[in-house]
Amino acid sequence: MRDLLPRGLICLVLALSLSACSRGESGASEPPGEFYRGKTVSIIVGSGAGGGFDTTARLVARHIGRHIPGNPTVIVVNMPGGGGLVAANHVYSAAPKDGTVIGLFHEAQVMNQLTGGEGVAFDLRHFNWLGSSYDDPNVCIVRSDAPAPAFKEMIGRGMPIAVGGTGPGSNTYDAPRVLAAATGANLKAVSGYPTTNDVRIGVERGEIHGMCLGWESVKSASGEWLADGYAKVFVQNGTTRHPDLSDVPLAMEFAKDETSRTLLRLVDAPGAMAKPFTLPPGVDSARVEIMRQALAATYRDAAFLDEARTMKLQFQPKDAAQIQEILNDVLATPPDVAAKYREIIQP
Repeated sequence: MRDLLPRGLICLVLALSLSACSRGESGASEPPGEFYRGKTVSIIVGSGAGGGFDTTARLVARHIGRHIPGNPTVIVVNMPGGGGLVAANHVYSAAPKDGTVIGLFHEAQVMNQLTGGEGVAFDLRHFNWLGSSYDDPNVCIVRSDAPAPAFKEMIGRGMPIAVGGTGPGSNTYDAPRVLAAATGANLKAVSGYPTTNDVRIGVERGEIHGMCLGWESVKSASGEWLADGYAKVFVQNGTTRHPDLSDVPLAMEFAKDETSRTLLRLVDAPGAMAKPFTLPPGVDSARVEIMRQALAATYRDAAFLDEARTMKLQFQPKDAAQIQEILNDVLATPPDVAAKYREIIQP
């Protein structure tokens, strides 16, 4: 005598089991499009309020909710420290993996990972990237009344030109140190400012002569300085001059040798994926795709673009695949070059 369950009951048991397995693997117990209804999505920003990253995060937060199914509330949470290191570690390991926490920390953390920076507890290649915001070459600006306002005058100069930064791992600190090593310009990186806005205040107070950061941030936050002649862009990174800066010299033109040119290319590489948004590793793939589509739709949103123009921001977004390609390229840098870069940026 065979002890068998009725065929209909067997089918029901199998169906329920498969459904339960599916829920367990994805971490979602409901259709992905319904998950966000009534939820709050947090954008963790790796800097303090008032800087360029915070400005971009708050602009995106005001519009992205309309493009996420369920229209969740979107808030910004500032988590400064280590030029974005604290936020990157938090999003990678501690943040919920359910798709409700988005990270926005400095793209220069790729250089921190490359050089084995202290405290790095993440692998940027394993994040679920959503998209970046700008193709943003690094530039340096200086007060027009600085002792040496032209870059060629800084090369071999006895007294340094002081430029302010937030700390190691950010372009505000790393870029001037690499510029100095690669060209012989006497630039002194002064760290410890909480945000790039605090660096600007330091310039106005006369504590420092200038600062190095992305061109989009300069245009949006320091455009008046350039317009009224208070400050000027004295050098730009990259291999070709930016259309807005055709009369500003490239640092590459002053590189001492081929190794110096490689170092300058490295310091500028993160700018091609500036201000990138990401979800932590381990988030359900359907929710990752929802957020990628939501961010892409935000960048095309007419109301978003109108507000961006008012803020003098021009977005040139890259998608997840393009971010991954940049990361793979930078992190494949030969160890001897990475070691040289690390030596230069050490505090």
